[in-house]
Amino acid sequence: MTSDLIAKLSVNAGEPIGNMRQLHGTSGIPAPAPGTDSVPDILDVWRNAQVTLVRSYDWVSRLDTIDNPTSLFPDWSADPSDPASYNFAATDTWVGQTRSIGANILFTIASEIPANKQPARDLAKYEQVVENIVRHYVCGWGDGFENAVSHWEFGDQPDFGKLHFSGTPDQFYEMYAAAARAVKRVDPALKVGGPCVAFPLNEGPFREGFLDYVKQQSVPLDFLSWMWYGDNSRDPMDFRTIAAEVRAIVDKYGFTDTELLLSYWSMTGIPTAKFEDFDNAAFLAAAAIYMQDSEVDKAIFFRADTGADFHYNFTDPAGIFEDDGSQNARTGAFQLVGQTLATTERLAITGGDDNGFAALAGRTADGDTIRILISNYAIPDMYLTARDRDVFEFQVPIGDQKTDMSLNVPPRRVDARSTGYSGYTLEIGHLPWGDGPHRVVRYRADRDHKGEMLDSHEGRGSSVTVQNKLAVSGVELIEITRVSS
Repeated sequence: MTSDLIAKLSVNAGEPIGNMRQLHGTSGIPAPAPGTDSVPDILDVWRNAQVTLVRSYDWVSRLDTIDNPTSLFPDWSADPSDPASYNFAATDTWVGQTRSIGANILFTIASEIPANKQPARDLAKYEQVVENIVRHYVCGWGDGFENAVSHWEFGDQPDFGKLHFSGTPDQFYEMYAAAARAVKRVDPALKVGGPCVAFPLNEGPFREGFLDYVKQQSVPLDFLSWMWYGDNSRDPMDFRTIAAEVRAIVDKYGFTDTELLLSYWSMTGIPTAKFEDFDNAAFLAAAAIYMQDSEVDKAIFFRADTGADFHYNFTDPAGIFEDDGSQNARTGAFQLVGQTLATTERLAITGGDDNGFAALAGRTADGDTIRILISNYAIPDMYLTARDRDVFEFQVPIGDQKTDMSLNVPPRRVDARSTGYSGYTLEIGHLPWGDGPHRVVRYRADRDHKGEMLDSHEGRGSSVTVQNKLAVSGVELIEITRVSS
């Protein structure tokens, strides 16, 4: 290795600098359920990744405002006070699977797309239906669950033309208010928010208009949700950049206690996107590291499953498993990120940068385990040139019509070229157990590895030095644990 391409990393393991922020949520279908019997069981990977929050994917939890046999309330002429009027089976299975690994749930209330996206015709009845859905998953109503869902999100990209919501902004606001009342009536401690905007940098009725309505009507807003994909930049710092802008807007309206919830994030959200598996793995890890120092309060990665889409009948490339459930570099990176965040206590680390060589260190509360996550990612050259306009314009087909869309995007960081490190030297000092014995284990996700262990050795002393190659694009986790004498 050439010395000038070696990153010099240093960790003080003796003094935490704060709590590790638990930003390791996800979405997807983790095991077979009614209507999705063909998907593989990947729950063990979610458990190993120590996922903290899962957003209900759109084949579950959809509440249409028109009759639809697959909706949670399939027949709007039915009695909303009768549990038999609801279609809970598939969603119950998914909720049970998710809760079995100890993860909390962000339950999204929105209509199925692209067909069923109309505003509620009877707002009072809609509110009653939402309330009983909440009771089913919080109070056991209708043979349901006790305290299975902590967060309730209303809306799913209402600013995405007419694809996700065909009503007016005022109708959307009224539906949000009805859903928020329903949630808080069940339990004021439950968290409610929305509207999951697709274009968080665009001024408009589902950003400023929504915030103004909520403020003027004193409607609860525990979190404001939004989503972002890195298709137009391939820059893992995007999420931190955008969160700062969204935070400023939310604060401007007086919602300083309202959390920012990143409902979906990934390198790509375009179904035809092309990428190398190991590049995406390194992006995933770098973005997760950078978000530790962002305004994001909760983050949900899109999507930790095979990418099987049961609405559009295709496989979304954003899925991080192969069709049969086998793993790849992205699966490995997802798990290594989760294991690092699970250390709970953050440690100071120097030597990383904001241009793709990202590093994060933490230790467990008992002081017995130290984990250091390193990602060596490079933004592709084609994304390091400035745009003429920081606007992404495209068309979305909706039925027989094509709707023009305009997405504001952050300026490209033209000076964010990778340093080109080919490896690292990592110094870990002030080990909590002093001069006692310890074990050092390395794990890798890159072109040739899927998160598996590379090597392991034991030693003694209050410090450890680890030196290895780590070329672009790669992710490595170094774990140091106390060994009993």
